[in-house]
Amino acid sequence: MSKILFCNNLLSGMLLFRRDIIQHFKEQGKAIVLVVIKSEADEKYLEELIGIKVYTIDVSRTSTNPLNDLRFFSSFWKILGKEKPDYVFNYTIKPNIYGAIACRLRGIPCTDMMAGLGYTFTNNNLSSKIARTLYRIGLACAQHLFLLNEENVQAVKKLKLCNDKKIIWLKGGEGVNLNHYQYFNNETQSITFLFIARLIEEKGYRQFVKAAKIIREKYPDVQFHVVGEYDFTYPKAISKEEVEKDVEDGYIKYMGVTTNMLDFYSRPGYIICIPSYYSEGLNRSLMEGCAVGKPIITTEHWGCKEMVIDGKNGYIVPKQDVAALANAMEKYILQPTAEKNAMSLNSRKWAEKHFDVKIVIAEYEKILLSAKRKNLT
Repeated sequence: MSKILFCNNLLSGMLLFRRDIIQHFKEQGKAIVLVVIKSEADEKYLEELIGIKVYTIDVSRTSTNPLNDLRFFSSFWKILGKEKPDYVFNYTIKPNIYGAIACRLRGIPCTDMMAGLGYTFTNNNLSSKIARTLYRIGLACAQHLFLLNEENVQAVKKLKLCNDKKIIWLKGGEGVNLNHYQYFNNETQSITFLFIARLIEEKGYRQFVKAAKIIREKYPDVQFHVVGEYDFTYPKAISKEEVEKDVEDGYIKYMGVTTNMLDFYSRPGYIICIPSYYSEGLNRSLMEGCAVGKPIITTEHWGCKEMVIDGKNGYIVPKQDVAALANAMEKYILQPTAEKNAMSLNSRKWAEKHFDVKIVIAEYEKILLSAKRKNLT
């Protein structure tokens, strides 16, 4: 396997979740090709990619217009013909469907990844039914399907989206680089609960703010910080005005957006708190929090609960339950320093056992080796 192509909707997402995997294969001497949907915001990442060829496809990543999807398919088809990769890894909906179909027609093996089951699989309207049908076609063209949590595995099987034998469950999600996300001593007298997520309703922003109000009335020295970008294209986006009002009321501090989360992770006294009920694979911010040794408070929702051994490295609370969330925060606040330190160490140990990106790379290697053997027979 001398050339590998990775296709994702955004370059930023590709690098956030798969930089280490791409770098691993580049260091092995393989030619790497990235295909993404054009985004002006992503242009700043291009200069980082020395020795990697990047193609951008000029279509809307959110449009469901058939002509838009046809343009994506046509562009990707031409790229495959020009580059002739030995293997393709597809991520996000358009690459998973139309990328996989193009690969099949070109005779190129591919693997799809569904990082989470969003509106397409939680709704039952006409557009969702059409999308599921298209997914079945796309997945029929792929050799394998990566899934990131058990609930998603069961949902895909129940919906009969693909042959069960194609499913590969990455139990540690897409992994984190434990050399990059090293353990930081979290001991300090101050306590700050840190919410890291896109500012959308299902990530639990409002529950976080309401719990902050309860806690700050009783423990005024405890801080609540929010890091995350607005996403005004999302149906249930949190408005800038709402965040500004919450800041003005003194419940939270909005820390903006950063490309260097280690700047926050390295600060002692932070507890990662993401009360999400969003349909995702495995929450990356929670994984990173575990890796650097932060205690975790999150919900029983899939993609979140996997990061916590309740009472050992944090707390699991019911979804959308503000009282339970505030109780978990208070429980942490009242713990002795020794117990807080133990939680930090337990988070790191949990990450070392389950979320090391090397485990994920090994799965990619198995797929490529299997494809190579098939080509030789």
